[in-house]
Amino acid sequence: MRKWIAWIALMSVLMLAVHPASAAESSQEKEFRAFWVDAFHDGIKTPEQVDKLVADARKANVNALIVQVRRRGDAYFNRALEPRTEDPALQPGFDALQYLIDKAHGGSPRIEVHAWLATLPIWNSATPPKSPDHVFNQHGPSAEGRDYWLMTRVDGAERSGSDYVLDPGHPDAVEYTVEQYLNVVREYDVDGIHLDLVRYMGADWGYNPTSLERYRAETGAVGTPDPQDERWKQWRREQVTNLMRQVYLRSIAIRPDIKVSAAVIAWGKGPASEEEYRQSAPMQQVMQDWNGWLSEGIIDMAIPMNYDREHEPDQKLWFDQWITWEKDHQYGRHIVIGPAAYLNSISGTLDQIRRALAPSPSGNRAAGVSLYSYAETNKDGISNDVFYAALSGPSPYGEPVFPGRAEVPDMPWKTDPNKGFLMGRVKDARGPADGVKVKIRGPKGIVREARTDGNGFFGFTDLSPGSYVIQVDKRVAAAKVTKVKAGKVAEVNMQLIK
Repeated sequence: MRKWIAWIALMSVLMLAVHPASAAESSQEKEFRAFWVDAFHDGIKTPEQVDKLVADARKANVNALIVQVRRRGDAYFNRALEPRTEDPALQPGFDALQYLIDKAHGGSPRIEVHAWLATLPIWNSATPPKSPDHVFNQHGPSAEGRDYWLMTRVDGAERSGSDYVLDPGHPDAVEYTVEQYLNVVREYDVDGIHLDLVRYMGADWGYNPTSLERYRAETGAVGTPDPQDERWKQWRREQVTNLMRQVYLRSIAIRPDIKVSAAVIAWGKGPASEEEYRQSAPMQQVMQDWNGWLSEGIIDMAIPMNYDREHEPDQKLWFDQWITWEKDHQYGRHIVIGPAAYLNSISGTLDQIRRALAPSPSGNRAAGVSLYSYAETNKDGISNDVFYAALSGPSPYGEPVFPGRAEVPDMPWKTDPNKGFLMGRVKDARGPADGVKVKIRGPKGIVREARTDGNGFFGFTDLSPGSYVIQVDKRVAAAKVTKVKAGKVAEVNMQLIK
């Protein structure tokens, strides 16, 4: 018997030697751990860069990569609707997205790939794109009338910093933008799509002539609204939300499992109440109500850009204020906290990650962290490899924050859904019906209302399965009935009759 016990003990030691992380891995909580990988640096532009990226992620015990494959109206992938990027560092003919998917999904452990597309910025140079088909050349400064899609400032400026940006109040610009995401969902086996810069550039932006015309028609306003006019601010928030809603519902209608996320604003002092959130930077400066997106269920994962310096007391406080709000306001979806490694020392970033992963005073946890960025990991010029190693193993910077592997957290509303979705369009004799009210009635006395956007699109989330009657109020239109199923998007289109 003693020989058998000794043999079992020896085998146990040998197994731990072969699989030294297995004990940590088995006890590790599920946790989203990502790098943002931007296309303004190396990372995905050659097979060798992708190989290193995936190896670095596995070494760091990172389980997701949020990779920029549309920089400014261009594509780092081959099956695209837009011109190939002019970035000379991208290897000719190389499909960076497909190669990354193959490498990240094919090895062990599997790493999720989220395709990051800059949403509204479309160009960032005074020299126009070479391709005549580029959206900038088709709908930028040289375009006229309805073909002009740019977001403009109240004083007529067309460029925010170095960027030319599409206006989410222009229906054609929205339709074009949504299609870029849907194409990726159809063409690539990505785990998710990631929206960035899905907002206005500031309170004094959004004065595209078509947008102003729509605003006046809907509200009865005259003249040019003041940037601080609350009704004008709310209208612009609705345009951004309408864009988010379209991307979400139309994406999950194609692939219910696709994860839709966005990088969202968390500037300045963090809110401690709903009223403070309404007065915060995302709401008042860029018209981005991401708290509302989570509450409505038109996003699976919000990733606030908590870009604060740990070594500056005010910013450290802002970081802690925002992450407390974030953990306590997830509405059954996920929030992933986004520290800015490039602004901090390695030890500062590790401290921020520890606090991000800890529970809030109310006991709520975030779904994980996403680090900006893979290419710039600290402010001190220390090798990125040192940072990757410090994430997962002992180092002079303290205990690792990712000591073992972790699985990506489940999204129960996708894996085991009990609610469904409904979307559609309303048209009249002239085309899309803008700003009309749509009412639905369903099981258990459910009554919900929404308004169409500039493309006549409407959508509802979080619906109990069953039959719904859809009616366009105050207009002559036949009611329609459709059946909503759990985890699925029902679609119904309606034509207004004179």
